[in-house]
Amino acid sequence: MDSNVVIQAAPAGERIWLKWIPVALWAVILFILSTSFFSATETSRIIEPILRFILPGASSATISLLHALVRKAAHFTNYGILFWLLIRGPMVGRPYAALAFCVCYALLDEGHQIFAVGRTPSLYDVALDSSGALFSRFLHAASSELV
Repeated sequence: MDSNVVIQAAPAGERIWLKWIPVALWAVILFILSTSFFSATETSRIIEPILRFILPGASSATISLLHALVRKAAHFTNYGILFWLLIRGPMVGRPYAALAFCVCYALLDEGHQIFAVGRTPSLYDVALDSSGALFSRFLHAASSELV
């Protein structure tokens, strides 16, 4: 038996699935965030007390508005992250495919909310998700120009 064993790395194409792991994990997180456990009623139990602590003189209307803004900022940010994971991983060099993936996933995610108690699907949220991905695309394009 030969003791000289040569181990060769698999060609990049055979390991492309490894680049999908962070994207898949983030997609699972987004799916969980669209369940009834993260409805506005549920997140208000955490976010509103924090806002009241930070802004003790704020009215209830202001706290409610800020809670809604935090939730909408999360949509924008989460899909910006999804785009970035795609463009730095399995869709490197294909920003428009990554953007299309984000829009399709946003549609599926909102569709999932039809079946989640306490959640309502919204095309406005799809637009917000998509604009987060698009903003991330602009950041990616700008960073490419700097290099």
